[in-house]
Amino acid sequence: MGLFDFLNKRSTTGLSIDETLMALSKGAVLIDVRTKAEYEAGHAPGAIPVDPKQLHENPLDAIHGDNILADRDAAIVVICDNGLRSSIAAAELREKALLAESVAGGLLAWGRDGNPILPGPYRPR
Repeated sequence: MGLFDFLNKRSTTGLSIDETLMALSKGAVLIDVRTKAEYEAGHAPGAIPVDPKQLHENPLDAIHGDNILADRDAAIVVICDNGLRSSIAAAELREKALLAESVAGGLLAWGRDGNPILPGPYRPR
């Protein structure tokens, strides 16, 4: 089963941490829909901070900006503090025909599972 098949069969409860890590290892993009202050207080490594308003207006530009190397067809994994905001954002992305899912339990579950949480501003690669 490929990544797209896997994500398409998921329920709307969100991905477990193990499922999230699998999706990321297969090339999914991790976006963080919290405020700038929340993001800078601590975020998952590699998470791209995205303003939910910009995500609503033009999702792919909000996520990838002008990065010409970005895979605009990649699956999208959305994270927030506890999974509420990310599940709303993921549902909105799916309504726009994008392959997206949220992280069940958000950053709280991410950290509780022993994954690193990094403080500081976004550092593009």
